[in-house]
Amino acid sequence: MDFYEQTSLNVPKLSTTEHNIFNYVIKNMHLVKDMSIRELAAACFVSTTTLFRFVKKLGYDGYSDFIEAVRETEVESRKIHLPSIVRDDNYRDSYLKNVVEAVKVITDEKIEAFHSIMGRYPHIFILAEGLSREVARYFHRLLTTMGYSVEVPVEEYEFASLLRRVKRDDVLLIMSYSGENPAIIHRIERIFAIATPTIISFTRANSNTIQNMSDLNLYVFADEINYEGQDVTSRCGMIAIMETLMYKRLTRSQPPV
Repeated sequence: MDFYEQTSLNVPKLSTTEHNIFNYVIKNMHLVKDMSIRELAAACFVSTTTLFRFVKKLGYDGYSDFIEAVRETEVESRKIHLPSIVRDDNYRDSYLKNVVEAVKVITDEKIEAFHSIMGRYPHIFILAEGLSREVARYFHRLLTTMGYSVEVPVEEYEFASLLRRVKRDDVLLIMSYSGENPAIIHRIERIFAIATPTIISFTRANSNTIQNMSDLNLYVFADEINYEGQDVTSRCGMIAIMETLMYKRLTRSQPPV
């Protein structure tokens, strides 16, 4: 059984002293894996008897079984874990299909709605968190280059400034793949307490909170990927949609040759 799975079943049984030992082991697994029972007892300022009792409470037959589990877990933690979807031989096809589909499903109605909103040249505030924030930086540059006034509030003082200036005619450009990011939803609610700017959002296709709060939702498709606890789901669909729409605006603004 996995070390963490094994211990999670028994941690509630530990005394305060034993909890301290457990915390030391978790934080220093790279050192503990090579310690004798006496060395670990000394590091935790307890007797070997207390340490042996601790090991038994965690469900191990003895110290050797315990330390073997620690070693295996420590080695495993240093391995690079690739999400299963990336190992799929067809991932390249799936990746390209997702990007293409994101663009293909933009309806004429949504294109016209987007051009109607952007044709006003509104002041734009971009809200994004995590990996989507990196896309926000690109959108900021793209939109600014095309003549828009754009801000990407990140720090709380920047958002506080937004709250003092936001108007009904402004646009909130929201990027949240899940559409359920609590920090972004909270910020939208705080803005709505002052004004009701137009919301254009980029989220996944499944029904979600941010999608339902939006005036215009442009949804994307992607294989959800979590790597070492971090969301690294592709945002290329968001970029493809925005570039398609903005390049279309360029052709509209240019006189026919």
